[in-house]
Amino acid sequence: MPREPRPAFELERHVFYWITQVIGSRDRRLSQALKGVGVRVPEWRVLASLYARRRCSMSDLADIATIDRTTLTRTVDRMQQAGWVARLSDSDDMRVTRLALTATGERMFARIWPTVERLNRAAVAGLPESAVDTLRRTLERMKSNLDQGLAGDERAA
Repeated sequence: MPREPRPAFELERHVFYWITQVIGSRDRRLSQALKGVGVRVPEWRVLASLYARRRCSMSDLADIATIDRTTLTRTVDRMQQAGWVARLSDSDDMRVTRLALTATGERMFARIWPTVERLNRAAVAGLPESAVDTLRRTLERMKSNLDQGLAGDERAA
């Protein structure tokens, strides 16, 4: 029986390979840097997301922080016990719970941000500002393409 030809594939030319390599490398370094303050990378993502957005539903937060719902629930529980996050009732819809940083959570964000900012600057060192802006716009477009494509796929199903 003849073998199927192998598809042409070069891992190092695959854009998502490099995206995951960058994220993995940054997360490993971030994990080490945050160990001293007792914060994990998913907790940092929640702190940053809530700091930027002020209040989010669990669903919105899962999307923004790119954390699966099960991990996010456990993460938020730990953060609430630490006093960093508060669960608030939504005045428009009592079925929805909003999450917000407490004053302690805001202080934790402020304490961590300089470390994260140094790591972020190190990651783009040597790149012109225009290249960083182009990369950001490119990634935003890729995300939008995927979101639109997935929405189209769901409508077709």
